[in-house]
Amino acid sequence: MSNPIAALAARLAGVERRLDSTSRTAQLAYSSIEDGAISVFDGEGSLRAIIGQQPDGTTGLNVTNGPPPPQPTAPTLVPSIGGVTVGWDGRFIGGSATPLDWARLEIHTAEVEFTPDVTTLRATIESPQGGTFTVLAETPQYVCLVARNTSGTASPPSPMAGPLGRMPVVAEAVLDGIVGELALADAAVSRAKIAVGAVDADRLAIGTGNLLPDGGFEGAYSEKLIADSPDWHLTGPGNNSARCLTAHVTAELPTTRGQQLAVLPASPGDRFFLAVDYQTSTDWSGLAARFSLRWCDASGATLGFGGIERAATPGTTWARMVGQAQAPADTVRAEVWAEAVQASQGRLSFDNGEVRTVVTAGMVLAGSIGTAELAAESITGEKVVAQTITGREVKFRTLTGDHMDVNSVRVALLTAGVISADMIKADALNGKTVTGIKVIGAEINGATLRTADSGSRVEITSVPATDTTPASGRVQLPSGSVTEVEPAAVYSLYDPASNKSTLRLQSAVLRDPTPTGAMRAMASQPTWPTSAITMWSEPDTSYLELAATKAIIDAQSVAFGGTVRSHLVVEGNEIRAENLGGATPVYLGGMFAVDPDGWISRYNEVWREPALGSGWVHFGGTWDRIAYKVFPDKTVGLRGVLKRSSKDPVGAGEIVMVLPAAARPKVSYTQQFQVLVSTGAAAFLNLNPASGTLTLTNVTAGAATALATGTAHVNLSSIRYPLD
Repeated sequence: MSNPIAALAARLAGVERRLDSTSRTAQLAYSSIEDGAISVFDGEGSLRAIIGQQPDGTTGLNVTNGPPPPQPTAPTLVPSIGGVTVGWDGRFIGGSATPLDWARLEIHTAEVEFTPDVTTLRATIESPQGGTFTVLAETPQYVCLVARNTSGTASPPSPMAGPLGRMPVVAEAVLDGIVGELALADAAVSRAKIAVGAVDADRLAIGTGNLLPDGGFEGAYSEKLIADSPDWHLTGPGNNSARCLTAHVTAELPTTRGQQLAVLPASPGDRFFLAVDYQTSTDWSGLAARFSLRWCDASGATLGFGGIERAATPGTTWARMVGQAQAPADTVRAEVWAEAVQASQGRLSFDNGEVRTVVTAGMVLAGSIGTAELAAESITGEKVVAQTITGREVKFRTLTGDHMDVNSVRVALLTAGVISADMIKADALNGKTVTGIKVIGAEINGATLRTADSGSRVEITSVPATDTTPASGRVQLPSGSVTEVEPAAVYSLYDPASNKSTLRLQSAVLRDPTPTGAMRAMASQPTWPTSAITMWSEPDTSYLELAATKAIIDAQSVAFGGTVRSHLVVEGNEIRAENLGGATPVYLGGMFAVDPDGWISRYNEVWREPALGSGWVHFGGTWDRIAYKVFPDKTVGLRGVLKRSSKDPVGAGEIVMVLPAAARPKVSYTQQFQVLVSTGAAAFLNLNPASGTLTLTNVTAGAATALATGTAHVNLSSIRYPLD
């Protein structure tokens, strides 16, 4: 029987087929018959298929070097019990059709954003129509898809999705009846199995575990978080652990530095339990340590904040703060933040962070927790959520004035209309009517007042004292912006030790805007400069300090100083000085002056008479007197006419005058000037910079004779020399 491969090869031997000039060229080639196979190439000479015996000894058709498949669409993610269900709809970016050599779709996952490789491959979908697969995972995962063809060539990765974590196991996730009496030993769960006090109000959490990835800051997740955060570091040791998260603060003015730790899905009314350990260095200077949730709506706008905050003093050893927060209306996600509040130096460390969902009353079977399961005083006022105890839960007349601490009744817990006018003590409201303001989250004494729960609003609150800052009343003006770290505020500080009262107006602290949901938000972002006006008084002096990168005063005229006595006026493009309503010179640096007529001079610099040498006098009469003056351009000029009163012979070195130190050159060289005697004869004057003496030298015979008569004169008005 003939070899079909050889027969086909013989028929194709030497054959070259080309399409007409209007079509692309197709070339077919093959290897030698002895190889037992035909190799098919494309028009570019690239191997596309091998027909017959393959390199590994098998026989068949093998397609090679196919072009990459198109990019798959982004995967869909749904949380499931134990992991995340990944789905693909069988489509490609741009609507591309499925290639004929399509082979499979790969599912890649990781805890952080990644580039897919063999280490991230979790499963494959074999149908080009798409499908789903559940990836088991303990932590939130990022997911992307890669398509491959029969040649093994990979497509570009799909857009990244995630991170998304597994679904919490709750009662609704267990099929009704799947755990029955036969699955439990008799009395396996009894009151005796629950320690007294082990379940308190703060720790009634749904069984989802810690929602904060790497709450101990020990793994790669935390390392990626701070990769672009210059103020945050992983240091050690932590609190009974190897590492902790630390903010290193160095700033001229107090500012808040935040590090985003995670983004969690949330719905209105969701309640979260928060806890974290913190400590400070001995050189710490800051207001507080804060562990909080920032509530965001679907557009990314900030709805408000909830969490825990503690005043942090220098040298605080490891301490733990615990609290709860509830999501407001319109919440779709919660951002977890660790913050060093209003700090200027030192270190603040965090460790063992926890964020857990909290079981509300509707999730606990009535009567399942009795007094036997609760330790004495384990439920205090701070553990009871606002408005969870209403009038119907309190026995009539069991609460009287004797059972309530001063200021223990909060307005937020009172139903509208339950307090009428006859219940309010006379003058209790000081005759003031409060409208449009809601009292929230605090006792009436020291309450926080807000004009709205979210968005642009006004808040009136008080801030307790710290080791470095006195207590203060504060008016805050939140804008509701997602980029706002701290709102604008007006507040007053009083220091009794120095009897100093300070009023400060401060602009909002804003961070650089970032795309909504971008993971870059997890890094510490730089804040923009702020502006502030601070006013205070000291004995005999009052101060106003303006701190800003650039100050703009939009006014037609600005006066500095008293409006009656000496003051400086800036008006339009003119600067002038006034005193008692009249114009005076403007002095720069206390020396340089511009008078009202525009002439330039130095402060208090006028023509002055020098000391004349023995035998020399002013010429007299109506002739100009001898004087010197220091000019603003650092030159000295002489003026006037003098004569020699002595009739003794004239000699070289005779002193004509002595100039003061202010008019002497600062160089060590002697300066020489030529002058003419009234008879026309010439003479020279030497100026000694050290002594300031102006002496005769190189006196011609004619000049000597004329000067000895006592009637000839010398004019000095041509002399001007530099001081440097």
